[in-house]
Amino acid sequence: MSQLESVPAGREAGAMKIVWRYVAISSGAGLIQVPVLDVSALAGVHVALIKALADYYGVEFSHHTAKAILIAIGAGLVPGAIGSVLGRRALAAIPFLTPVGGLLTMSAFSAVVSWGLGRIFIRHFEAGGTLADFDVKHLHDMFAAA
Repeated sequence: MSQLESVPAGREAGAMKIVWRYVAISSGAGLIQVPVLDVSALAGVHVALIKALADYYGVEFSHHTAKAILIAIGAGLVPGAIGSVLGRRALAAIPFLTPVGGLLTMSAFSAVVSWGLGRIFIRHFEAGGTLADFDVKHLHDMFAAA
């Protein structure tokens, strides 16, 4: 039986409940004001999101696979960490934007990124994919489209 056949119809709605839970957690992680720590926290939330979706769809999530996902996410951390520092400085330079507005913007951005990542993995798992056959380059293309 393929992965897709083992997933009852209507499973996507349940998967989206998982995504929305992690979107809320991500928005909280976006409130962290320490550069690099904020991005690290968000990466941890994303790994937990992927694991939760993999468990939901009955897709194996091994330690080796978790490392590969961390590396793939880690490749995006360096620009993210730089963007975090520059983004906070740019937001602070806008005269009419208060520090609270800047925090809310970072929080919202974190939530949107988690939502997009969750949708990508739901599509992949709904199509019968596994973590082993997930194409990271395809992730970047899909994420840009999402």
